Amino acid sequence: MAKNDRNNLKDAYTYGIGFIGQGASYIFMSTYFVLFLTNSVNLNPTVAAAISSIALLFEVLAGMLIGNASDNCTSKMGRRRPFMLTAGIAILPIMILLFRTVSFEGPMRVIYYLVFAMLFRVAFSTFEIPNQAFGAELASGYDDRTKLRTITRAISIAGNGVGYLLPLGILALYGEDVKGGWWTTGIIVGVVTCLGWSLSAILNRGKGLVLSKEDAVKGGNHIGAIFRNYLELVKLRTGKLGVMYKTAFTCALALFNVATIYYLQYSAHLDNKYMSYMYIVTISVFMVVTPIINRMALKLGKVNQQMISLSATGVIGLIVFFLGAGTIWGTILYMAFFAFTQTGFWQISSAIFYDIIEVDEWVNGKRREGDLMSMISVLGTLISAIMVQIFGLILDASGFDATLEVQGANVAPILDVAFILIPSIALLMGTLALKVFPINKDTFESIKAALEARRNGEDYSQYMDDVNKILGRK
Repeated sequence: MAKNDRNNLKDAYTYGIGFIGQGASYIFMSTYFVLFLTNSVNLNPTVAAAISSIALLFEVLAGMLIGNASDNCTSKMGRRRPFMLTAGIAILPIMILLFRTVSFEGPMRVIYYLVFAMLFRVAFSTFEIPNQAFGAELASGYDDRTKLRTITRAISIAGNGVGYLLPLGILALYGEDVKGGWWTTGIIVGVVTCLGWSLSAILNRGKGLVLSKEDAVKGGNHIGAIFRNYLELVKLRTGKLGVMYKTAFTCALALFNVATIYYLQYSAHLDNKYMSYMYIVTISVFMVVTPIINRMALKLGKVNQQMISLSATGVIGLIVFFLGAGTIWGTILYMAFFAFTQTGFWQISSAIFYDIIEVDEWVNGKRREGDLMSMISVLGTLISAIMVQIFGLILDASGFDATLEVQGANVAPILDVAFILIPSIALLMGTLALKVFPINKDTFESIKAALEARRNGEDYSQYMDDVNKILGRK
């Protein structure tokens, strides 16, 4: 192995270690937070979903500011690492306090969990967005970005395992002490996340771009300037299609995550033991398909791989909804295919979004990794907040009561729609957006070469056919 390849591999692993914490905390909060609020804190589903949604909306504002701030950070540590390290230090005390079942009554109880849920979302954004942008600085080639994201996804699966399986195991161990089980789980997830995020920032010392104070945008970190940046990015054809792709997948994932436990318990009628088996299936699929997805993306192209995985799961989901909702075979089949699509999205999507950076540089003369990744993250957060709130409202309207072991007749059909039907339709819509996405390996290499030639004052007309395809001019 060449020295440069060894260095790239080392960079990928030191960068990827942060995804252990990201995967654990994201899955844990997305899958279990509303359940914790309904089953341990005893809030009704609408209030629990509102807390989660408001915190997600708060993440939107934080993400916008953090993405732009990291683009213009002039720290000697680089543009991204100061944010990553700050988040790593802050996350542990937040998780310890967030998952403690307090004795406050009335509005104070709601305010307590809302405040700490908001703090979690700020910390998550403070790591996630600079970290995602950092990946574009470490890998600049079309396939290099795919390989980087494959390694980070493989590491993230370990975090997913913590987020999925640990809560069920700890709650089973604690038995009737539900409050103690949730608190212990929150502490462990907090420790894992703290270590992963902090080590990623520390081990990547000297990596990434360092921005001089002369090159920083003066007065750029305010909402108006950020919205202008977003507007310029969305005006790009690739920006529009990327937004459509992200929106469709996030609709599917948000409902899938928040509805999973409820569906498994009240539609498929599984206990904690069998629910853990379902998550073992999910993690197993993650591990098995990750190298397959990498091979597919390198051979067929990133966009084609995503089209295959989204459309396959969408079709399987429709079949399960109409023929096997609530059955064991239908649940296993749907969750296995969704795991294939989910791990593929996290593995490949950022590499697809990274390729928009060169288009932005060509059209607007700027490299805005932070703004681009914050825009994508903000979009995902907004959609997630909306879908979680919708789920809470319809679950409440169905007559769901967390104190009842057997729910009313309306609950299972609502869960089938939320968990299977809507996500499946959304995935098929995402496939349509990718169908016309214009960047592939050939067109990407052309726009990179055209950029280099333009910087050097050389002729780049030979590349303009592909550049115009990307821009939608032919």
